[in-house]
Amino acid sequence: MRWNSVSTGFLLGFFAPVLGFFAYGGMYVTAIRPWHDIQWFVNDLFLGTTEFRTRIMSISLIADAALFFLLDRFGKQRAMRGVILAMLLYGLYIVPVIIMDELSKLGWL
Repeated sequence: MRWNSVSTGFLLGFFAPVLGFFAYGGMYVTAIRPWHDIQWFVNDLFLGTTEFRTRIMSISLIADAALFFLLDRFGKQRAMRGVILAMLLYGLYIVPVIIMDELSKLGWL
């Protein structure tokens, strides 16, 4: 597999937010809510509460930004395009869900 390809960048960009999710979850349960554990973060806060799901996913995308700049540092422009595609794919989920949540809060749905 070539490191400077769009498909490699897409795969890295698709899985980097998973690492960002657990990094944020680790910080959350050690600094903000130290009486909870990572299992509580995943099951109760992320999966159990729809209000916070898109917010947590958006914060997890910071890992893609870090990956993007790391690939830029090494001159992997094609892989950077794949990371952008992965971020857009996440955005295609996050933005409509936020819109639906806001419309349901207004009572329009």
